[in-house]
Amino acid sequence: MALDPGPDAGVDRDADGDGDGPARDARADGGTVEVGRTRSFRLASTLDAVDFDRSLAGVSLARVVWIALLAVVFTYLVLPVVFAVFISFNPSDLYAFPPNGFTLRWYGEILAGSQWIRSFLISFQYSIAATVIAIALSSTAAYAIGRFDFRFKNALDAATFLPLMIPQVILGLALLLFLQNFGLDGNLAGLSLALAVVATPYATRSILTAMYNFDRSIEEAAMNLGADEIQTFRHVTFPALLPGVLTAAIFSFIVTYSNLQIAVFLQGAGVTPIPVLIFSQLNFGGSPVIAAVATVNIVIVLLAIVIVERLFGAAEALGYT
Repeated sequence: MALDPGPDAGVDRDADGDGDGPARDARADGGTVEVGRTRSFRLASTLDAVDFDRSLAGVSLARVVWIALLAVVFTYLVLPVVFAVFISFNPSDLYAFPPNGFTLRWYGEILAGSQWIRSFLISFQYSIAATVIAIALSSTAAYAIGRFDFRFKNALDAATFLPLMIPQVILGLALLLFLQNFGLDGNLAGLSLALAVVATPYATRSILTAMYNFDRSIEEAAMNLGADEIQTFRHVTFPALLPGVLTAAIFSFIVTYSNLQIAVFLQGAGVTPIPVLIFSQLNFGGSPVIAAVATVNIVIVLLAIVIVERLFGAAEALGYT
């Protein structure tokens, strides 16, 4: 008596037998034809039912969904900043939201407090110095990585990520122990050198991105017209990479200016960075003055970003056109 092989005869549901691979259909000549996977995404049928090509007020549904998703993400990121800004204008001595009035009293206390002004100036000084050091280090490293082939190129490229891979607290302690041997702890020089290490990865990546998007045929055209290597670098290469270098400088300034983990180890008597002062004031209880200081820092960072965007454009600064 012959047995009915059933409708699935001749179909190998999974080549490796785990039930999760593509199904294969046996052909008459002995070969197999892949007919699809035996398992599918649970929401596949739901997504297939949605017509993303449909337009809403002239805008495709896919674009509406994408804009809505971005709005939710950015709202989640920006909402704490908005709270701090509103609290800085609140007349109450306590953190309260929503504010029950409007006042500039807390900003006046910042201007009246010499400690806050001194910390702002100290942070500006070491951030600018650290930015200069970071750009000097990262530009040479990025130019070597992006332009030449040498034995330890990959090792150098990976080494630029080390300050990001090491926990900031451990890195701060290591920098403190190292700089103590040279008497550079507790002063602006030590802070500048330490924070330049933290900023170097960001600056290197920015300059490397600009280099990878740089059209080297422009250099070849300049050399064909009689320019030597130095003239080509001065008049062609450097001006083309300058927006990327300045963008790296802005990133470095922002990173060094707002860094707390490294600054708290390298601070000294009379050298108190603004992030450290904010942290120490919070240990003695909150005050809207701190929210006002945070708002000033936000404005400083936003101004730095706007400068790059207005002068070069975010994409053009990194070499994209």
